[in-house]
Amino acid sequence: MAKKDKFRKDNSPQSAKSVGYLYSQQAEQAFIKYLTRMPDIDEVLRKAGVSRNRLSVLMYDDEIYQCVEKRQDKLESAPFRLEPHDTPAAKILADEIRKWWSELVLGAQNARWYGYSVIEAVYDKNSLHFDKQTITPFVGWKWVGVKPMQWFEPKNDGRLILGANYNDLHRDVECDQNFKHFLTRCKPSYENPFGEALFSRLYWLHFFKNGTMKFWAKFVERFGNPLLVGKSTKGIDKMLEALLNAHASSVIAINSDESVEAISGSQNGSSAFESFDKKIERSIQKVVLGQTLTSGTDGQGSRALGEVHLEVQNNKVKADIRMITPTIQAMVDALCYMNQWDRHIIVIGDEKSLNKEQAERDAKLKDAGANFTPQYFIRNYGLNEGDVTTPQEQLPAPQFTALPQRAFSFAASVKNLSPAQQEVEELIDGQDSIELLSQRQVNELLQQSETPEALAFNLMQLMPGASKTSFTANLERALYAGDVLGYVTASGGK
Repeated sequence: MAKKDKFRKDNSPQSAKSVGYLYSQQAEQAFIKYLTRMPDIDEVLRKAGVSRNRLSVLMYDDEIYQCVEKRQDKLESAPFRLEPHDTPAAKILADEIRKWWSELVLGAQNARWYGYSVIEAVYDKNSLHFDKQTITPFVGWKWVGVKPMQWFEPKNDGRLILGANYNDLHRDVECDQNFKHFLTRCKPSYENPFGEALFSRLYWLHFFKNGTMKFWAKFVERFGNPLLVGKSTKGIDKMLEALLNAHASSVIAINSDESVEAISGSQNGSSAFESFDKKIERSIQKVVLGQTLTSGTDGQGSRALGEVHLEVQNNKVKADIRMITPTIQAMVDALCYMNQWDRHIIVIGDEKSLNKEQAERDAKLKDAGANFTPQYFIRNYGLNEGDVTTPQEQLPAPQFTALPQRAFSFAASVKNLSPAQQEVEELIDGQDSIELLSQRQVNELLQQSETPEALAFNLMQLMPGASKTSFTANLERALYAGDVLGYVTASGGK
């Protein structure tokens, strides 16, 4: 039989051998990958024995969910704008981003909770944009969403690897981070490319909170109703029946030689639970919301503490905006490249909102006479070119301002002259004296002149250095004398 078995033919199919070999090879590759894979260096996850993606169970805690949702709501309600904003492409981009805004910002913000997050974009070449009567075809997003983080493995050199079990090639492949997959990481380092997970800092708080709630439920169940202890000399059975009836009716009647004692839970257990629960609640709020002063006021808050609380929350939101902006900018760049548009910059949040203290200071400086340039308002208040214009300087209307600036005039005050009359008097007094011709000179001038033109010419020859006022006065005097002389002569002739 041994000899027969030795020469027995192997009739097993060749495919079965191949399948067995493939299974062995896959097992070896999986084992090698497990040994060579970079471990998660998060200390909390390592001690708790929990994978990073399993931190999602913390969102089912009411306190953690409420704090996380508060940060999500503030980030989701943050405004955004595109620069340049006055192009047709900017309007199409703004409408497309507004359509997928929640998926973009909340998906990228998951990196804050888990350390890293991967958003996948699926494009539609036949997208249409409607603007009144204008229809513009473009390449848009067909779907945008967060993929399971356990499918991917970030590397310390910036690469993103998709696992062999989650693609059609059945091997680890490097993801395209320019158009397809977009990675967001929270405070990554060379030693920890997975990023810092905020939920890992909440794991033990969540763990002890659940344990405390279970203990408290058992405590309330046991000591919710007091434990009745009865003492009787006539019979234990009758006393036991009476105590059972007392739990239902809360009334019991006993003899004088019998006694009933109620044993309830100590108040120390209740106070200890409340203090421990408040401690966990404040710790969760500090980790997620960053509260410092208002978390420990215990009803003694004030407006100043409330303002500090709001400022800390705003700082957290600004940090989230700085973390997600590169990811959303990369997605906008991908759309611009596919549609052959110029690059547009997305600005999330009101980064240059009105600073009340600075605005009040600038208003006081303006009232004091300070003039600010348009560049100052653009730099400090987030305005654009053309939003601020410089007022043109206008010359003041001419006014008689010489009199108030002159010294006090005693003569004018004695004569009861008004300021305008005093100014006219001073202007008249300031004029030069008029030089008039004698009557003999006027007669000789009239005898030498036959026409008014000749009279004016001869007068100019007679007074070459006279002023305009003196020349006009003497000319009018000579003309008047000529008219009178001619009238007298004509009357005598008759």
